[in-house]
Amino acid sequence: MALRRSRTSKESKPNELKCSPSVGTMRWRLRLVLLGCLILQCPAAMDECYDENSRSQRCMPEFVNAAFNVTVVASNTCGSPPEEYCVQTGVTGVTKSCHICDSSNPRLQHGAVYLTDYNNQADTTWWQSQTMLAGIQYPNSISLTLHLGKAFDITYVRLKFHTSRPESFAIFKRTIEDGPWIPYQYYSGSCEKTYQKINRGFIRTGDDEQQALCTDEFSDISPLTGGNVAFSTLEGRPSAYNFDNSPVLQEWVTATDIKVTLNRLNTFGDEVFNDPKVLKSYYYAISDFAVGGRCKCHGHASECVKNEFSKIVCNCKHNTMGMDCETCQPFYNDRPWRRATAENANECLPCNCHGKSAECYFDSELYRATGHGGHCRNCIDNTDGPNCERCRDNFYRQGPEASCLPCNCNPVGSVSTHCDIYGRCSCKPGVMGDKCDHCQPGYHSLTEAGCRACACNPSGSTAECSADTGRCVCKNNVEGFNCERCKPGFFNLDPQNTHGCTACFCFGHSSVCSKAEGYRTERITSSFDAGDDGWQAEQRDGAAVQLQWSPVNRDISVISSDYFPVYYIAPATLLGNQLMSYGQNLSFTFHVDKRDTRLSAEDIVLEGADLRVTVPLIAQGNQYPTESPQNYVFRLHEVTSYPWRPQLSSFEFQKLLHNLTAIKIRGTYSENSHGYLDDVTLVSARPGSGNPAEWVEQCTCPTAYQGQFCEQCALGYRRDDARRGSFSPCVPCSCNAHSDTCDFESGKRCELCDDGYYGDPLGEEGPVRVCKPCHCSDNIDPNAVGNCNRLTGECLKCIYNTDGFFCDKCKDGFYGNALNPIPSEKCKACNCSPDGTVGQQKNCNQITGLCECLAHVIGRDCGQCEPGFYNLLRDQGCQRCDCNPIGSANGECDTQNGQCECQPGVFGRQCDNCEHYHFGFSRDGCKPCDCDHEGSRSLQCKEDGKCDCKEGFVGTHCDQCEENYFYNRTKPGCQECPACYRLVKDKVNDHRQKLKDLEDLIANLGTSQDTVSDKAFEERLKEAENAIMDLLRDAENMRDIDKSLMDRLAEINNTLSTQWGRLQNIKDTVDNTEDLADRSNNRIQDAEKVIVNARMELEKAKEIMANVSATMPDSSADPNNMTLLAEEAHSLAERHKNEADEIEQIAKSANDTSTKAYELLNKMLPEESGITKTIDDLNKKYDAAKNMSRELEKQAAKVHNEAEEAGSKALQIYANLTSLPKVDTKALENEAEKIIKDTADLDSEINKKKKDYDDMRDDLRAKENEVKNLLEKGKTEQQTADQLLARADAARALAEEAAKKGNATLQEAQDILRNLQDFDKRVNDNKTAAEEALKKIPNIRKTIDDANAKTKQSEDALGNARMDASEAKQKAKDAEQIANKLQQSAAETKQDADKTFNDAMDLEEEVSEMMKKLKVAEDELASKKDEADQDMMMADMASQAAKEADEQARKAKKSVQGVLNIINKLLGELGQLDNVDVNRLKEIEKTLNDAKDQMKESDLERKLADLEKAEKEQANAIITYEQDIEDILKDIKNLEDIKQTLPPGCYNTQSLETP
Repeated sequence: MALRRSRTSKESKPNELKCSPSVGTMRWRLRLVLLGCLILQCPAAMDECYDENSRSQRCMPEFVNAAFNVTVVASNTCGSPPEEYCVQTGVTGVTKSCHICDSSNPRLQHGAVYLTDYNNQADTTWWQSQTMLAGIQYPNSISLTLHLGKAFDITYVRLKFHTSRPESFAIFKRTIEDGPWIPYQYYSGSCEKTYQKINRGFIRTGDDEQQALCTDEFSDISPLTGGNVAFSTLEGRPSAYNFDNSPVLQEWVTATDIKVTLNRLNTFGDEVFNDPKVLKSYYYAISDFAVGGRCKCHGHASECVKNEFSKIVCNCKHNTMGMDCETCQPFYNDRPWRRATAENANECLPCNCHGKSAECYFDSELYRATGHGGHCRNCIDNTDGPNCERCRDNFYRQGPEASCLPCNCNPVGSVSTHCDIYGRCSCKPGVMGDKCDHCQPGYHSLTEAGCRACACNPSGSTAECSADTGRCVCKNNVEGFNCERCKPGFFNLDPQNTHGCTACFCFGHSSVCSKAEGYRTERITSSFDAGDDGWQAEQRDGAAVQLQWSPVNRDISVISSDYFPVYYIAPATLLGNQLMSYGQNLSFTFHVDKRDTRLSAEDIVLEGADLRVTVPLIAQGNQYPTESPQNYVFRLHEVTSYPWRPQLSSFEFQKLLHNLTAIKIRGTYSENSHGYLDDVTLVSARPGSGNPAEWVEQCTCPTAYQGQFCEQCALGYRRDDARRGSFSPCVPCSCNAHSDTCDFESGKRCELCDDGYYGDPLGEEGPVRVCKPCHCSDNIDPNAVGNCNRLTGECLKCIYNTDGFFCDKCKDGFYGNALNPIPSEKCKACNCSPDGTVGQQKNCNQITGLCECLAHVIGRDCGQCEPGFYNLLRDQGCQRCDCNPIGSANGECDTQNGQCECQPGVFGRQCDNCEHYHFGFSRDGCKPCDCDHEGSRSLQCKEDGKCDCKEGFVGTHCDQCEENYFYNRTKPGCQECPACYRLVKDKVNDHRQKLKDLEDLIANLGTSQDTVSDKAFEERLKEAENAIMDLLRDAENMRDIDKSLMDRLAEINNTLSTQWGRLQNIKDTVDNTEDLADRSNNRIQDAEKVIVNARMELEKAKEIMANVSATMPDSSADPNNMTLLAEEAHSLAERHKNEADEIEQIAKSANDTSTKAYELLNKMLPEESGITKTIDDLNKKYDAAKNMSRELEKQAAKVHNEAEEAGSKALQIYANLTSLPKVDTKALENEAEKIIKDTADLDSEINKKKKDYDDMRDDLRAKENEVKNLLEKGKTEQQTADQLLARADAARALAEEAAKKGNATLQEAQDILRNLQDFDKRVNDNKTAAEEALKKIPNIRKTIDDANAKTKQSEDALGNARMDASEAKQKAKDAEQIANKLQQSAAETKQDADKTFNDAMDLEEEVSEMMKKLKVAEDELASKKDEADQDMMMADMASQAAKEADEQARKAKKSVQGVLNIINKLLGELGQLDNVDVNRLKEIEKTLNDAKDQMKESDLERKLADLEKAEKEQANAIITYEQDIEDILKDIKNLEDIKQTLPPGCYNTQSLETP
């Protein structure tokens, strides 16, 4: 269609093309074609928005002349009134051709309609303005406005002038109707003057491409007619070739209106003469106004059509809509609307609403976040979300395909109305349930704040409480609203006790007790670390079984030979009075060697007080025994869950533990099996400090009892049955008027003499004898009981080993003086030796104490043998010693073994042999051989005492070398002397022989009868004597020489030993010197470090002292900062001085140590030289010691070298020490003294400041006391406020509870009333239904007959109203469907009423009677067959209503009132029935009226009004309390502010004194 229009437009006429086009015309036509192709991809219309594969693509309407046949509005047109105009020829002087323009003449008019009409070259039409004569000239302008009807993408605007083209004119556009006019293009020969634009300006890349340009291209006056002006919208725009991506140019080519303003005419200048003809030749005339472009559809439509309002709109595709396809269709907003391009059609995509909505909008934020911008609206099926992908608030679903269901969260109990995917709501604190509609266990009172936690005592409650009242559910033996106390007769609220409290024992004498103080937990254990701990084993019949203790595993074990079990028997440490273990645990470790276990009910056995309880091994949660050790625990308590059998009472169980006689633990569980027991523990209690044992009771005893457990009788009371001990009741004493008190155990009645007295005070054995003290010779224990017979006075308990009527003699087996005042000197035991006494007697003479002895036995106790006898044998006496009189010392022997006392060197029992290495048996004993072990062959000598010598040895003891032999220590034995010594020996032997001959001669001289008188012989004899004397002197001299030589050798040996020791000492001293040198070196290094540290610390101290300022602190919060600084400085100075002193001391010590080492070395060197000299002298004196001396020299030389090395090292160390830099300790001391002085000055300054502070503190003491009093008062007021707050909270809670109950009561009453009203309505409805049912009597006749038969059977069994009602219900089963809804409503009424009124129990009998009578009436009505259906139906309904009323009346008076009202209505209806027993009904009515009157007496309405009034009063009270609390809190806050403003230490006087 557009193409057709184009072809029929003026510029397309063939006649117009006959003339040869000018160059300018060809140029602008080429431009138009190129630009049209640029925008529209060539003139061919893209009328398909989808390709052959149905894929969307860009589509555009055809290119058209948008101005064709469109009315142009001209601001000026000639012809009105008619006027003359002349045609400009351009030739001067030529007569102009003038014509008339008359708008009223169709042939002479030139209106604006001719601008866009069909262009016929044969009949040209044009629009024309008035002439210049009419004032058409600049600055007056004419505008031509073209309204396109919608937006177009403009390619060009062309004007064809019928006159010459104007000198200045402009083209404007509007992009929206009624929008501002935007310049499109300016044409002027004077651009700057007329439009303030540069002539022929251009747009650079990056400039504003929507600016209008100005050109003088078409402003020339020629041609005078037919001049064209063509404006291309994209010409000169840099982004024209990237049009699809240029929103600026897309907006630039868009126009809904085009306006051409004609501003200045082109003239030849002759208008200045104002010639009318000339002025009439100048005017505007345009023959064609064309606008080339496409209907603007943004690439989403291939055509534009007229809508129902005849307006041009795009025929949109790609799910778009709007006049220009500028928006997406509803539900196609998944991505933002975009203009179609050649690459992408940018089709609008549908929203993803999962089928739950048909509406959506584009959400840019959602698109940026997810890439999909479709946001669904009005989701159905309770869905919500951008894609209806989830349930809306307060709804949920359990799967993506499931329906969304309402959460139905309880608005009171839930945090919000939201729930999770399972429909579970988020509950407030303490609330639970999927809908948060009830309290959690342990919470109560559902309110807007949630449920309040039960204030239950965890020790006494089950941690649950009433959801309505908050009253806690207590353990069996606990009571109280919060289960906070034990019931009477119980004590020790224990969380571990399943019953809460322990029953009082008190030996059965009291039920009032409490926890005892001062007891600690004790564990009685058997760990079997050192043995079996006294445990035994036995079979069930009591037969003993061997028990094994393992020192490796430290446990005990038993083995069974058959299926009969073996038990471990506990020792005495676990038995006896174990009352303190009541409620505690008995535990042990046990395992078996195989799992073939056969348990029994008697695996653990407790016995005592004639009671016996047992329990299986697996009871109380214990495991079956296995091969691995397991711990078994049994609580000693009678609770059924523990299950000790038989079941004992608490008192019986404690009685058993009070006298526990046996604990038996089964040890074997199968044949030939082992059982292993270890770590047995019984928890008990003992007095003392430690882990408190709170299960011990302290009884509050009645008058007759006393003691912690009421175990004793009180003063003036005694045991009624002493055999029962503490379990016996106590009864008053009966003392025969002799006493007011008695022994509570014995219960004496003063009918006998007291202990220690005798007589017969009552004369029961004869005359009355007063009680006298017993006389027992002071031989009884005054503290003992029963010392003498109460009647006779005979002493019965003599002590000190006395006996007799008065304890006045020693008892058998004792002797002495029984009356001796000294107890130790009274009677002594005979102690006769059974072996030495005749007949093994034990008694002795009671005076002397002598026992009767056997032969040769002596001693007072016959315990010794006579001297010379031994071996005391029973009934035989002693044996004779038989000692050797020569070898023994005195003939006596040892009394035990008979060994005689021997002489020295003698041995043998009878002393009859010499000892080894002895000889010469005689009365003096035997002499020792004393054989030299080196010189004798044996240490045993001969009878004459001579030893058997080795070769070279001689002497009696073989302890001398033979002549010509010598003893050398380096070789064993005596060595033969060198051969030269034999000459001496021979000569000596000759002398000896001569001496022997001389002795013989002299000997013979005496015996010879001859007389020798030879002088020569005498001379020779003298010579011989002289020679002998010389020889003797030589021998003596040699002996002295030998002795001196030996002494000399011994002295040399000692000297060598001494010098060797000194050398060793020197070596040790050298080593010590090295160690001292090393230590000195280390101490020097330490000293250097200390010096460095001291210098650093001194520098720090200087810096600190330089920075210290003694200014008074501004804040009173830290008054002692200066003191602390001074003390720190003083301490630092002291520490530095001490470190300096220590450094000086270390240096001195190191110096002294080095000096001592040097002196020691100097001392050692001369001594070493002297040792060497001594060794040389010794070598000269004794050649035999040369080898040893040489060795010593070598060693001394070695030691000397080591000493020299050590000395060198020591000297080097000393040199190093002396070269150390001297520590300037004086400077350190001066520095320290300076610091001390500064510190002292600082101290004085601080003391001055401190004194000032003290004065201030003294001034503030009064204020301080006032503040303290104020604080104390504040604390008191705060405590009072806390109490008021607590009371207010309690009152508020009570008020809220009362208000809640009142509201609940009112609401439930109203609900009941509504239910009963509905009940009445349903009764009426049922009545109508019953009447209709009467019409169906033939059909239900059989049913009635069956009901009558059942009724007949039921009449015989009448007597119980509830049974009758049940049978009536069964009998009326066929009619039950009619009353079904009625029953449901009544049941709901019952549930509501049960929660409201608890005080209607007293009406139960009356209502039951009423039910009885109603049932009788029902039976009588049912007996009438003709009226049975209606009667039975109504009676059943009445019976059912009465039954429901009966159930409701137990807890709700108001419910009964409603039921009575309904019954009244029923009675009224029953009264209208025919053939009814009126008397029976009157009785029913009377009964109901009585019940009604009784209900009215309860005056429930008044009570409700009172409750409402009380609620209001409590609400007002709460408001008052809250106001008081607020005031108190303000006061408290004020006090706290005052407290916080007070300084914590040194108070600021000025701030406190300021009012």
